[in-house]
Amino acid sequence: MRDPVTTFVSPIVNKIISTVGSLIQEEFLAIVGVKKEVEKLSSNLITIGAVLKDAEQRQLDADCDTSLRVWLAKLEDAACDAEDILDTFATETFLWKRKQQVRKIQTPISVSKLIYKASVAHKIKEISAKFDVIAKEKSNFHLNVSIDGGSVQNLPETTFFVDTKYVFGRDSDKERLVDQMLSNEFDSESNVSVIPIIGMGGLGKTTLAQLIFNDERVKNHFEFRMWVCVTVEFNFRRILKEMIEFHTKMEYSNNLPTSILESRFLEFLSGKNFLLVLDDVWSNNYQEWERLENLLKQGGKGSRVLVTSRTTRVSDIMGTQPPYRLEYLPEEECWSLFKKIVFKDCNLLGGLQKELEDIGREIVGKCRGLPLAVKAMGGLLRGDVNVNKWKQISRHSIWELEEEQNPNRPEILPALKLSYYHLPSYLKQCYAYCSVFPKAYVFDRKELVKLWMAEAFVQPSGQNSVEETGIGYFDELLMRSFFQIFSIDGKVRYVMHDLIHDLAVSVSTPRCCFVKDNNSCVISEKSRHVSLLCQDLENPTLQIIEKCNKLRTLLLPTEYLKSFGQALNKIFHSLKYIRVLDLSSSLLSELPSSIKELKLLRYLDLSRTEIKMLPSSICELCNLQTLKLLGCLWLFELPKDLGNMVNLHYLELDEMFWFKCRTLPPRMGNLTSLQNLHAFPVSGTSGHGIGELKNMANLTGTLHILNLENAENAADAKLNEKERLQKLMLEWSDGDLNQEDEVRAQRDLEDLQPHSNLKGLAVDHFKGSNFPTWMTNGLLQNLVTLTLSHCTKCTTLSVGRLPWLRQLYFKGMLELEEWSDVQCPSLVRLHISNCPKLRKVPNCMPNLSVLKIKKCDSLKALPIVPSLMFLILTDNLVLEDWQEGMWVALDDQGNQIGQPRPTLIGLLELKMVNCPNIQALPQNFAPQKLEISGCGLITAFPVRMFAGRLQHLALGTCSNGTLLRAIPSTNSLYSLVISNISNLASFPKLPHLPGLKNLYISDCEGLTSLSEEEGSLKSLSSLKLLSIRGCPKLESFPDEGLPTELECLVIGSCPILKSLGSKQTLKSLLSLKDLYLEDCPLIQSFPEDGLPSSLPHLEIHGCQLLIEQCQKEAADGAEWPKIMHVTDREIDSIKLPSTPDLPKKKKWPPLIGRSKGPEKMNG
Repeated sequence: MRDPVTTFVSPIVNKIISTVGSLIQEEFLAIVGVKKEVEKLSSNLITIGAVLKDAEQRQLDADCDTSLRVWLAKLEDAACDAEDILDTFATETFLWKRKQQVRKIQTPISVSKLIYKASVAHKIKEISAKFDVIAKEKSNFHLNVSIDGGSVQNLPETTFFVDTKYVFGRDSDKERLVDQMLSNEFDSESNVSVIPIIGMGGLGKTTLAQLIFNDERVKNHFEFRMWVCVTVEFNFRRILKEMIEFHTKMEYSNNLPTSILESRFLEFLSGKNFLLVLDDVWSNNYQEWERLENLLKQGGKGSRVLVTSRTTRVSDIMGTQPPYRLEYLPEEECWSLFKKIVFKDCNLLGGLQKELEDIGREIVGKCRGLPLAVKAMGGLLRGDVNVNKWKQISRHSIWELEEEQNPNRPEILPALKLSYYHLPSYLKQCYAYCSVFPKAYVFDRKELVKLWMAEAFVQPSGQNSVEETGIGYFDELLMRSFFQIFSIDGKVRYVMHDLIHDLAVSVSTPRCCFVKDNNSCVISEKSRHVSLLCQDLENPTLQIIEKCNKLRTLLLPTEYLKSFGQALNKIFHSLKYIRVLDLSSSLLSELPSSIKELKLLRYLDLSRTEIKMLPSSICELCNLQTLKLLGCLWLFELPKDLGNMVNLHYLELDEMFWFKCRTLPPRMGNLTSLQNLHAFPVSGTSGHGIGELKNMANLTGTLHILNLENAENAADAKLNEKERLQKLMLEWSDGDLNQEDEVRAQRDLEDLQPHSNLKGLAVDHFKGSNFPTWMTNGLLQNLVTLTLSHCTKCTTLSVGRLPWLRQLYFKGMLELEEWSDVQCPSLVRLHISNCPKLRKVPNCMPNLSVLKIKKCDSLKALPIVPSLMFLILTDNLVLEDWQEGMWVALDDQGNQIGQPRPTLIGLLELKMVNCPNIQALPQNFAPQKLEISGCGLITAFPVRMFAGRLQHLALGTCSNGTLLRAIPSTNSLYSLVISNISNLASFPKLPHLPGLKNLYISDCEGLTSLSEEEGSLKSLSSLKLLSIRGCPKLESFPDEGLPTELECLVIGSCPILKSLGSKQTLKSLLSLKDLYLEDCPLIQSFPEDGLPSSLPHLEIHGCQLLIEQCQKEAADGAEWPKIMHVTDREIDSIKLPSTPDLPKKKKWPPLIGRSKGPEKMNG
């Protein structure tokens, strides 16, 4: 497809116009003829810039003179060359001035400096001559002068996110396909049914697949769901790896053998029904699909593979069901979608003129029923009610041009082209740059903005920073549907539709080039941005160096571990104008010192390399904005002259680095543009004092200041001026201090007052006796999280009014006695740990929902809290009062608000461990989950507690089974855990519990029998899982057998257990799917009738006598016939060698089922 437009030149010309005069210093103007050339260059640039808007607009016309496009291309090349030279000169000038400042004396100009000056003068004359010719040629086109000359537009303040709720006309499609997902009619003999969705690009196949994937019925039906975006190449190994990563939520090494990946995949897939979505399949590679299909057949019956593709050839090869052909969206549905985007929530009838609606319907009609085209037009016209602009869009010649070229094939591209044409120039270059990434690439918004910044695509606007302006650029492209939000299971990511990607490639070729395996793109001398996806980087890189000495970007998107061979040194010596270099995920262990030659480099990614040390020469890269060192496991320190990198915005290191390196290079305070500094250890040595933070006003995110006892003047940090800082952590070293040190700590914390914008504050090992005024006078009005740890001298606490505080944590406050003056109406989570002298917790927390109290040995009563939902009490030896009563809400004047309500009535989960003075449970609560351990005085349950809501009950660490026997009949109880009840000799007969599915019995040392009276265990007729572990006196199973509906049986660590029951105990368990036996050394055999014929999974470990009888080869393997039918057996199997690339296999079911809610009671 022909490149429709070349419009990157406006931003570059505008930048050169604004900088050319300031960059050419007086000493260079003194060279004969240079001043005149500079003045002429400036004049030509201004003249050209004045007509650029008209030139760029004219080339949109179908009848545009080809010579105008040629002129613009020539102008673009000249402007880029000029920008390279001027940027290089500005850098050299800066370095020369810095060297003069270091020497502190004016040194004579050297011969090399004179030669350099002469070279610059010559290049300026060459540039001026080029622009002189271009300026004269512009008269051939009779271009009109624009007053605003293509200036940067103001961006909208609000952010628009595409929401999958705004999907029109696909309800019936979704329901039909969901029926195919769930109905047994579509099951295949091979276990896996493949359902293709076929349709042309832009119809909404991916959106429809997303709706199905996220449907609650589908979520509940399948045991596993996986999503893989396939795109052009159908690669078995990549798809397999992405399926595993999607399921495990872990990243796997690219070096793992395919056989290991297959093994890991089968571990969780085998026998389980699953849904796999293979989105955007292009290739009809039968061999690769056959390999994947054979693997998928190991899944359970009823599994589904949903494939989206444009071609029926894919359907013919992969489909086991007839393809579902997605039709064009009806025009009325298209109109509804268009209205929703353009007018948002405005009432069309009341707010849209009839004329505008007629034009809008014309535009929608031209979109030919393609949702992506409608979205593109909607994004272009969103919020714009200019009738003339709408007419211009509707009557644009491109619609007719495409109709003539493709009369029988409706195309989406006219709408996309129009949307692109009407982008401001500064957005065109940002969008086109994205073509260096492969199709289906998942974009990180902030990372992409960093790349745009490195290429100087982003210019500050008004009061916004460069980063904020760049985020605005991204959001505007998102608003115009050039990016899409891709949401799976609530995770938001950004992708580019493949047709949008095609357009980006079209408008950026040959400037941008994506190379995969040396054959995806022809690199030319005009290429300035190149992305490589190859295992062997040496040859293509050398080819790039030979052809593209003006390259600005060299990216290596992660897929392979990469080796550069001898190419790296040549890159550094040849690509003088490179701004972005990505060497991540390579085998790089040493960075050549020649990196300093890349003087214009602004973005360097060395993440996940084997690099051990950065060369000192890297600190000469004074233009570097982003240095990424994430996952560099062997890197232990930073170069000592890092402070020279004065333009550094982002220094990205993971937390592991700070455990290895506890000191920073000196003079970090020079990095005044730095936005992230995870840790700053204060030292008394030169260049490491707290005053280094003084001018670092742009810090965002988290700042952790350590070793504050070394601060000479804490006020020098100027924390109150760092208005973008989100979280502040202030830490003194642990250790004894004298009186003078305590006084100084008190003064220092007062001087470390942060800006009122702060959202998170943590103070650790503060040795003063009182907290500063800025913590108690309500200054931190925006604070959301407050953590106070090991402040061992503080006896009282007053946090004042903090209207937005949601989380409050106290830990190790050994002298804290009183906590008063609480005004935290938004507080939802409170954790108090190891505060042995705290006598009372205030009541004024109306929205508190999570309360955790541990080791508070003076606290006798809980606070009165009306909204509590999760309560954890651990090791509180004197706590005895629940403070039950009625909560009355009062306003500021003390007047009652609303009706009184009982406390604890909303409590969902309660966990109590070792609270010996609590005599009874509260009377007003009916929880979903209750865990009691080491609370010996509690002998009964309140009547209301079993009123239909309790699902999980855990009882443990008590001497008898009184509380166990007190369980009343209830329908709701789902899981029961009994642990460490030492005097429980036999399992009692429980009341009617029709909903009980899981029963865990563990560490009951006195348990000898599972049946206190006949039917004690078997009466639990709905039980699905039974786990018995750590019962050293248990000898046998009950004669009457086990609950017949059991699906999983776990027996472990029962050293004298000899029998698994009478003749038919296990054989009668027709629903049994999993049988686990571990560390039961006296068991020699299974029951006489053996195991259920349908049992699919058996594991035996540490049962030596039984294992010997189960050997197929052994002469006395009497038990082998009983297990030979089990398809998945693991009997003391040989373990695979451990490897850091693989997660450990979890062999045994969990002892206690965890809550699915956001609050975990084990916390």
